[in-house]
Amino acid sequence: MHTPNGITLIELVVVIAIVAILAGIALPAFGDLGQSMATRSARSLLSVDLAQARANAVMRGGDVVACPSHDSVHCTDGVIWHHGWIVFADHNRNRRPDADETVIAVAQAQKSGVAVVSSGGRRSLRFLADGTAEGSNVTLTFCDRRGPAHASTLVLNNGGRLRSGTPSAAQAAAACAAIDT
Repeated sequence: MHTPNGITLIELVVVIAIVAILAGIALPAFGDLGQSMATRSARSLLSVDLAQARANAVMRGGDVVACPSHDSVHCTDGVIWHHGWIVFADHNRNRRPDADETVIAVAQAQKSGVAVVSSGGRRSLRFLADGTAEGSNVTLTFCDRRGPAHASTLVLNNGGRLRSGTPSAAQAAAACAAIDT
């Protein structure tokens, strides 16, 4: 008697159905993971650049400014940071990167689906020679396509220190509304 080698069509269909069901369950989780990683990356990059701005202000003994930028050359007059930002030494205190001023860091636009929005009153962040941040506290809210429930913040206080935070419902909603703008 000869035993057939291989699999039957029914066995193949059952295996394909099981793989399809498992893929259907796993794919949304991978999408959430991708969004989470993109938001964490943007948050980490901005944290590092702001820490670098503060350190440079102290080392240089002069003002260093961080501002949102669409073109990596000029500051944008707005609260949207996910299109990119620049950090530069601001010798003449005009809050604009001039030709004779050193650019310290440049960040390109963040991954699609990630939004970074600062609180309304702060269009740029200036660090003084003593490491303090001029002006009032500023909140930078991060949101992605997962929605306001997954939003997070970085808060820069007047002392120039960053801390993590949880956004208010209004901050989370505003940041999430800025996705794809």
